[in-house]
This record gives sequence, structure tokens and C-alpha cells, in this order.
Amino acid sequence: MSMSGDDAEELAKRILAAADAGKSVKPITAARKEFSLADAYDVSARIAQRRQKRGEAPVGWKIGFTNRTIWDEYGVHAPIWGPMYSTTLAAIEDVSREYAWKLGKLVEPRIEPEIMFRMGAAPSPAMDERALLD
Repeated sequence: MSMSGDDAEELAKRILAAADAGKSVKPITAARKEFSLADAYDVSARIAQRRQKRGEAPVGWKIGFTNRTIWDEYGVHAPIWGPMYSTTLAAIEDVSREYAWKLGKLVEPRIEPEIMFRMGAAPSPAMDERALLD
């Protein structure tokens, strides 16, 4: 059974407030054993709506759990998607310079290299490899 819209909205508010304050929240499943992947995407969509309302622009997607060898360990059985925002991304244009990043409001900061690329157009199922790369 999915959670109610009111519960999802309250959870979205709580998670966003914690992120804004640089605080963590306990795993949702600790209190809600029935919390499903569909519930998580519902809450995530509500967080995205709130972020966009306050001016944060979506700039891409983060794909997690692409390493199948850890799926069983975390109870995840497919990659998961989450939006990236203008406020959560630091673009480095000149790699010859040194950059500093303030960690003050980050919760449990870790160094994790990410590969990111920009697509010129949305892919379509009819594209072959050459069209997709172009």
C-alpha cells in the first residue's frame, strides 16, 4: 500500500528542511517498513516541486546503484534516479586552476568522482549508436 499524499508531503518537507540545515534524517524505512520505491519517487517528486518553486533549476540526473554487485546488500534491484540542481552542482570550467568548495552545510561529505555529460537533444528509441553519439 502506498503512503497517503499528506504523509508524502510532510516527509518531503522534513527531508528538504534537513538538507537545508545540513542535517541528516534517520532512514525512512526505520519507522515505515512499508515505504516502497514508488513512495520514494513520490516524495522525491514533491521535493523537486518545492526546490523548483524556490528557484532551483534542474540541470541533470544522478543515477545511483549502477553497480549490481551491491544490490542485495542494500535491498535495491535496479538503478535509481534523482535530479541534480543548479544549487547542488559545481562546474569546473578551467581545470588548470585550483578550486575550493565549502563543506559547511553538506551532510556526511565524501569525495566521489562523477562522470557527467551533456546531451544536445533528447534521445529517441529510433536512434542508432551514431545518431545517439551525434
